[in-house]
Amino acid sequence: MEGQDAQVSETGLGYDVFAPLWGILELGAAAEAGPSALRGAALAGFVAAHREDVDRLLAMIRDLGDFSPETMAVFERQGGWTDGRAVTAEYLTMYSGCIEAYPPRTDDPAVLRRIVRTGGDLQLTGFLDALVGAATARGPAPGTAVPLVADAVRMAGSLLGVHDERLVPDTFRMWRVKYLPDVLRPDSPSGEAVKADLRRYARALEGLVEDIQ
Repeated sequence: MEGQDAQVSETGLGYDVFAPLWGILELGAAAEAGPSALRGAALAGFVAAHREDVDRLLAMIRDLGDFSPETMAVFERQGGWTDGRAVTAEYLTMYSGCIEAYPPRTDDPAVLRRIVRTGGDLQLTGFLDALVGAATARGPAPGTAVPLVADAVRMAGSLLGVHDERLVPDTFRMWRVKYLPDVLRPDSPSGEAVKADLRRYARALEGLVEDIQ
């Protein structure tokens, strides 16, 4: 989330949230298929198999951003699975931050595992940032929003096959060091109201993850 005082459009906030979630689905499909069956693996099959969890996650996102049905429809319309798109090396490379040279040797279990783990860290951290951005712009107060953010990150992690209690605390810490300094430093163009909101959410998330440990 970039700290901005200008009003961000609802659709723009929706895209911010959906972009890392699309990456999570791609990486989750790759992890579930494995190196031997990855070639030709389709996103549609993965989404269908995890439809209940995806729908629960979408409900959390809707509540966090107070998103309209039109905005929520973007997730399905542009996710790629309705067009029959297969999991591709190009997308895996992009979503994993190019941790492996292109084209990656996804038939190597170690390479695929590295892509999924690195990509998972990258996309989950971006997802948390986008959720906080949506909540501060449109959603409920931190007392209601922060537990929803944590639940959404946990659910997204499960789509990657991660069920570790450390997932939310670790994602929070990555978010705190990757995203917050550029917004909160004194020379940031962000307004003081934006900074105050972010500090409030960061402290609430910090309290929540300390309770998890």
